[in-house]
Amino acid sequence: RTADQTGGLPPRVGEQILLDFDGSSLLTAESAAGPLWDVQALLQPNTDNYYLDTISAIQEQFSDTVGKPKRLFLLVNPAWRDRDSWGFWGAAKAQKLIFDRYETTYAIDQFVVRGQKISVLKVWPEDWCVFLTPMKKEQKAKLIGTFPEKPEYSQIDKLVLNSVSRE
Repeated sequence: RTADQTGGLPPRVGEQILLDFDGSSLLTAESAAGPLWDVQALLQPNTDNYYLDTISAIQEQFSDTVGKPKRLFLLVNPAWRDRDSWGFWGAAKAQKLIFDRYETTYAIDQFVVRGQKISVLKVWPEDWCVFLTPMKKEQKAKLIGTFPEKPEYSQIDKLVLNSVSRE
């Protein structure tokens, strides 16, 4: 919010450690402009069912309160890829609670396909971008394809085959 709306006061930021052994925490920024502008961010939740319950509780209390406007709730986790990250027992709940509900705003994944280092990048609002990333740092990555949805391995494999065969 602008200084006019907050009287020049910064938000009050607090941290609540959730499980001390895994580094997870809940950050809350309370805006001087009022609760409508508060933000919560769940940092580093893993795939334990505890976090699905925590996310559900935060959504009910913070972002889905009946009769009140929705407020910003961020999920920050570098390890989640898709519902399969939760395995058999939590996959359906994670799909409904997270993947059907939240749009990916930033993600990067790197792996090797056919001996080539690949980077898959999503930066909202753009499409998913697939880069052939050289092993030598002085060389630049080469964009080899874009997709409106996160590409499957088979799609990336085809891009790599086409890109390497043209070189």
